[in-house]
Amino acid sequence: MKKDDDRDVGQSDGCVVLANGMTTRVALAFAAAWILALGACRAERGDASERQLSAGERFRDCPYCPAMVVVPAGSYRMGSVAWENERQDDEGPAHDVTFATPFALGVYEVTVAEFGRFVAETGYSAASSCRGSASSWRNPGFGQSGGHPVVCASWQDAKNYAEWLRSRTGEAYRLASESEWEYAARAGTTTPWPWGLGEADQCRHANGADASTDYSWSWKAGCNDGHSRTAPAGSYAANAWGLHDMLGNAFEWTEDCWNDSYTGAPSDGSVWEDGDCTKRVLRGGSWIARPSVLRSADRSRSAAGNRNYSVGFRVARRLAP
Repeated sequence: MKKDDDRDVGQSDGCVVLANGMTTRVALAFAAAWILALGACRAERGDASERQLSAGERFRDCPYCPAMVVVPAGSYRMGSVAWENERQDDEGPAHDVTFATPFALGVYEVTVAEFGRFVAETGYSAASSCRGSASSWRNPGFGQSGGHPVVCASWQDAKNYAEWLRSRTGEAYRLASESEWEYAARAGTTTPWPWGLGEADQCRHANGADASTDYSWSWKAGCNDGHSRTAPAGSYAANAWGLHDMLGNAFEWTEDCWNDSYTGAPSDGSVWEDGDCTKRVLRGGSWIARPSVLRSADRSRSAAGNRNYSVGFRVARRLAP
């Protein structure tokens, strides 16, 4: 496992393989180098059990894996209170959720380059039509670089990407539960937005509908975040736990089935597997979302097979004891 302080993507993993047709001496030399390289790759990828990771510490399991950060164990109040402005009924009843152990979450939303590596390596097809545009994740109808969050990804696309990471690293990659997502987005805060009570500071922290948006909407934020569509991952300030773009840029799939309220919701941070499982919970809002949708408690949903030019994802990962 490698401690990570950057967000470079799309690099090769650097593991050594032997070529055919070598002399014995050369082959032996390469074999020795291969053993050393294999050990280095394993050490870089590692297991969380090899050393205790601290809350807020970043790491990568491989050079092309997403950067991850450790989210601390703890408790919080999930949902919104009755007085919260623009609160929706599906945000209640507010309830306490406790995480007995830390977990890891992607520092950024999965990028175009990271998803592209998965597609190139596996031949996975995610090229069907994308709602909101005439194309797919490769061309969602607006310009993106490899460092932008991938959009036009369905819930199943996200699940398959996480499973690919699991198979490549041996680590328990997955989508976050809805309660994990909100816990990480709030990062210890109780206000409607992690940055405070109003939208005034939105553009320092999130890419949402604002003065840069070229739609004639009356409910845009008054500030200008500099991007009318998606922004490169990490363009805005991280929250208190080191996570970027939890709110805005792209909606994010979670693992949970859709329920119209939190009545009967798990209190231990686990996935809610009951409800309408043809629909999955989306969180965080996007570049096209009004300020109220960027609140920590706001909830959305979509059919698991839908692809949309405002929807992407980030991955979570279990940490070994």
